[in-house]
Amino acid sequence: MINVLQIGDSANEIEKLHTFLDVWNNESSIISQKTSGSTGSPKTIEIPKWKMEASAKMTGEFLELDKCKSALLCISIDYIGGKMLVVRALTYNLNLYVCSVDSNPLKNINHSIDFVSMVPIQLEETIKQNPEKLNLIKHLIIGGAPVSESLISQIQKFSCNVYSTFGMTETISHIALKSLKQLNSNFQAIGKTTFTTEDDCLTIHSPELGIENLKTNDIVRLINSTSFQWLGRSDFVINSGGIKISPEIVEQKLHQLLPPESFIISYLPDVKLGQKVIFIGEERINKVNLQEQIDILVDKYERPKVYFFLPSLIKTDSGKIDRNKTTQAIR
Repeated sequence: MINVLQIGDSANEIEKLHTFLDVWNNESSIISQKTSGSTGSPKTIEIPKWKMEASAKMTGEFLELDKCKSALLCISIDYIGGKMLVVRALTYNLNLYVCSVDSNPLKNINHSIDFVSMVPIQLEETIKQNPEKLNLIKHLIIGGAPVSESLISQIQKFSCNVYSTFGMTETISHIALKSLKQLNSNFQAIGKTTFTTEDDCLTIHSPELGIENLKTNDIVRLINSTSFQWLGRSDFVINSGGIKISPEIVEQKLHQLLPPESFIISYLPDVKLGQKVIFIGEERINKVNLQEQIDILVDKYERPKVYFFLPSLIKTDSGKIDRNKTTQAIR
């Protein structure tokens, strides 16, 4: 059995953890998991436990978790990322510290932790409120949303190893990691995973997970069979006057100006262009000279033609921005 250690007021998380452990240890060979809904309607899928164990070992080999002693659960176990952190702790017999799911999860941590998984907003708030705590972490993986260039720049001064993850519920959490401490690095496959492309979209091959020819909607630049640069999603590409524009790439350019969770780049139908680029932001954004600043940071064809502001952007149950529903609210 795993050694569970409670930190602060985390009784609710501890209860959820024991519920998951009961399911993990029962006779069923599968775990039911709801997808995040960030690219479509949420759905429940059944994941074989052996695949979760295989995925845990792939991450463990990449990060050498066999040399580690502890992990921190600070993300929701309702989602695959939280469940997989627990499975990794089980696989490598790590002491599992559990804190509340909080925007600043390290605030009550006063000792070293070998392995932690966070979402970008947690990393951002930790740097704002308790930056010194990051030096207590050995390996930190960031998932759930892209990491802004501003945040990448800020983590360079800390000693912890920080990785961005690439994956989806269907691939049992991540199947590639990108070091954020090495500037201009690419996503690297874990385990025996290899990649090809079809129509510029990534296709995944992972023998350990029983995955063969899984085509994604992720547009990538393939470096080699085990490495790629992520460019955006094909289902979000904007075709404006025959020019294809990836909103994620435009947003990445604007992260030095605006918080990532405060806006999106989308489109509306246009008689002349077919689709015109638009900006949808939250009302809290400073609008003074906003358009002029954005026009400087992006290419000519990427410049938003219209600006919209909402009290807040529409989110999925897992906290990700729901692009489709947010754009529908404008339309």
